[in-house]
Amino acid sequence: MKYLTVFALLFSLFVGSSYATDVLPPDFASKKEVISQQLKTNGFSDEEIENIFSDARIQLYPEMLNRTGKGLNYMSRKFGLLSRKSLIRGQKVLKEHKDAFKEIENQFGVEKEVIVAIYRVETNLGNARGNYLVFNSLLTMSAFENRRSAWATEELISLLVLCRNTNKDPFSIKGSWAGAFGLCQFIPSSYLRFAVDGNGDGKIDLFNFDDAMASIASYLKAHGWENGSPDKNKKAVWAYNHCDNYVKAVLAYAKASKNLKKPS
Repeated sequence: MKYLTVFALLFSLFVGSSYATDVLPPDFASKKEVISQQLKTNGFSDEEIENIFSDARIQLYPEMLNRTGKGLNYMSRKFGLLSRKSLIRGQKVLKEHKDAFKEIENQFGVEKEVIVAIYRVETNLGNARGNYLVFNSLLTMSAFENRRSAWATEELISLLVLCRNTNKDPFSIKGSWAGAFGLCQFIPSSYLRFAVDGNGDGKIDLFNFDDAMASIASYLKAHGWENGSPDKNKKAVWAYNHCDNYVKAVLAYAKASKNLKKPS
């Protein structure tokens, strides 16, 4: 069974029935109680919680529990990170949004080439944003005991808080299997702490280019980015993704982008 459709099952659990509990982890009742209590602590009512967890769009993805994003070979030929075509695409983004990047550099002091490098590595310049419902990804990791369970529970709470704060449908946000979303692939807690309004419209939408690029810069600045300080900057990029290969890839793309010779 690839996915477990559990809306009726979860609804029954939340209202006290024992319907079809054999397809869930045996300790799910206690896990859902933890989630419920944390949501109540954050101001959610019983009715709001029931409405969320009785939604027909809920699914679990148990097949993804052993996946990892660490150790990827970003320098592989298949990924094509440093190919001339890839670098030219990044240059086009910089040129088309030069005014936005100038504002971002002035406000946060983060090099535009590094911002675009993260954009390239995270979502291939917006072309690979992920097709999982973030709610379902986080619920899966929370429900089934694994090394990410506690983290996923906290992120699920953060997701629901940000959706309430922005009046978004929790099931409208698609992203990666790991629970990251938007052009910059923030997890929900990073949205709450570091996302910023880059276009001045009074909203923060990480699927909006200006907001996403400014949020990358905000994140790096908050984690110690300082122009002219290579060690601090490596640590700031590492904070974005705890993977040495990732740091090397981002900084290599930024450097290659700066050094790219324009067509004559």
